[in-house]
Amino acid sequence: MDWRKFSADLTAGLTVSFAAISLGAAFGVMSGRGAFAGMIGAAVIPIIASIFGGTRIQASGPTAPMTAVSALSVAFAYDTFPNAALAEQFITLVFLLNAFFLVALGVTGTGKLIRLVPNVVILGFMNGIAFLIWADQFARVLAIGDGKEPMLGGIGANLGVALITFGLIYLIIWGVKKLAIRPQIRSFISGVLWSIIVMTVVAVVFNFNIEKVQLGASVESLSAYLTMLGNYFPGAEIFQWEYIIMAVPYALQLTLLAYLDSLLTALVVDRLTHEKSKLNKELVAQGLANGTSALFQGIPGAQATIRSVLLIKEGARSRLAGVLIGVFALISILVLKDYLTLVPAAVFIGVLLKAGLDVCDKDFLAAYLKRRWYSNRVRNMQFLFVLYTTIVTIVVDLNIAVVTGTILFYLARRFRIVEDVEADLSEEPKPQLKEVQPEPEPEEVLVK
Repeated sequence: MDWRKFSADLTAGLTVSFAAISLGAAFGVMSGRGAFAGMIGAAVIPIIASIFGGTRIQASGPTAPMTAVSALSVAFAYDTFPNAALAEQFITLVFLLNAFFLVALGVTGTGKLIRLVPNVVILGFMNGIAFLIWADQFARVLAIGDGKEPMLGGIGANLGVALITFGLIYLIIWGVKKLAIRPQIRSFISGVLWSIIVMTVVAVVFNFNIEKVQLGASVESLSAYLTMLGNYFPGAEIFQWEYIIMAVPYALQLTLLAYLDSLLTALVVDRLTHEKSKLNKELVAQGLANGTSALFQGIPGAQATIRSVLLIKEGARSRLAGVLIGVFALISILVLKDYLTLVPAAVFIGVLLKAGLDVCDKDFLAAYLKRRWYSNRVRNMQFLFVLYTTIVTIVVDLNIAVVTGTILFYLARRFRIVEDVEADLSEEPKPQLKEVQPEPEPEEVLVK
C-alpha cells in the first residue's frame, strides 16, 4: 500500500466530511424529512458514487437544488396522504423513480447532451434555485404562509440566531485567512461546522428557549430501524398507476437537477485534474447512490461542486477519498446523532442561507456591471436569458425553465442575435458576434 497516497486521501476525506455531515443535516431539515435523513444521504451517496462513478475524484451527497425539489415532494406527500406511512412510501417512490431515470439516462448514453445546455440557462436556473431556498427559509423563520406558525422562542430570537450564524460562517472563513493559519490546520477549520458548534454551545450554556433540530426517523435500535425501513418501503397500496403518475413529475425534476449538478461538476473536476470523466457511467452511479439512499430513508443528491473542488484542493489522490467522506459521515451519525437535538433549528436556517448564496451566480452580474456590458447588445441578450430562466424557475417550474430557455437560446443564436456566456468569466471575453454590414453602393466602391 502507498501510505503517502492513503494519508492524502484520509486527510482530504476527513476534511470534506465535516462540511458534508453539516450540510447533510441542514438539507435533511430543509427537505422536511429530518436531519437524520440528510445525514443518511451524506453517508451513503458518496460511498456508492465514488466507487462506481465516472469521475475518479469526487464528492457527492445532498445538494441545495436537489433538496429544494425534495422538499416539494415531501410537502405534497403529507398534504395528499393523511397516513404518515403512506406519505413516506410515496416519498420513497419518488426517490426510487429518480434513481431509475438516472440509471436509464446513463445506460442510453445521454451524458454527452450536457454540453448542449447553454451557460446562460444554467446560470438562470441556479439563481432561481437560490431564490427558492432563501424564500423557503425566510418563510419558515418569519412564519409566512398558510398554516405556518412561529418557531418556538418567537420570530425575533430565531431570526437573530439564523443571521448571526450566517455572519459567523463568513467571519470564521475571514479569520482563518487573515491569521494565515498553516494549511495542515486550516483544512480542519470549516466555517459551517464551527459556526454550528459555537452557536449550539452558546444556546446550551445560556439555555435559549428556542426550537431545536428534529432528527425525524432515527436509529434507536437496529431492529426498530429495520422495522421503519420495512414500513416506509413502497408497498402494493402505493405502487399503483395513479400514484406513480403523481410521483413522476417530482422524480423528473430531481433527475434533471442530478443530471446537471453531477455532469457540470464532472466537467469542472476534469479541468482541475486534467482527466476525462465517463459521463454516462457517472449518471448510472448517481442513480445507484440515490436509490440506495432512498432505501435507507435518506434524501437524494448529486455530485457537489464545492465539495468536489475542496476534495481536490486538499490533495485527494484516488477514489478512496470520496469513499472516506461517506465513512466518516456514517461514523458521525452513530456518534453525534444525539447531540444534534441540541442544535437550534435556526442555526441550520443560517447555514442554508449561506448554501443559497453559494448556489447563486454572482460572477456574471458582477462582470455585467463592472465591465459595463449593459452597453453591449449581445451581453444584454445574455442577461435577458439569465433573467428569463431565473424568473420561470421561480414562478413556474425548473423543467420548463431549462427546456424553454434552451430552445429559445438556439432559436436566437440561429438568427445571430446572441451567443453563450463564457464558462470562466475571469478569462478574456471571446469575440462578440459581428453586426452584418450592408453592401457598399457601387459609387462608393468606385471612389475607394
